[in-house]
Amino acid sequence: MKQTQTLRMNYEFSRVYQKGRYISARHVVLHYLKRNGSQNRLGITASRKVNGSVRRNRMKRLLRESYRLVENQIKPGYDLVLVGRDSTVPPDLKTVYPEVMRLLQRAGLYRPVPQKPDTGSNGTET
Repeated sequence: MKQTQTLRMNYEFSRVYQKGRYISARHVVLHYLKRNGSQNRLGITASRKVNGSVRRNRMKRLLRESYRLVENQIKPGYDLVLVGRDSTVPPDLKTVYPEVMRLLQRAGLYRPVPQKPDTGSNGTET
């Protein structure tokens, strides 16, 4: 996470929870708050209802990786908190990543980076 700072203090999380907005999905809740600045700040946590430290830490790793994959496509200047939710079936990256993408799109924070047109294998267009 090169362009993103980390939320570490309790009051930073509390500010996002109290003054920000949120969107939820089956496995993930996204809390976000617009702020001044050119960088995003990210906090990752898992609900206490996710029983067992192994499951909580796995959920946080999945959320961190999902964010890392879309980090370059998120509008700057936001405090974000991703909260992992409990489920009967332990989620994997294939279920968490699309949810994170969908939540960011619904919040209006996702801006796709334009891709260069494919020029073929030898570099010339046909």
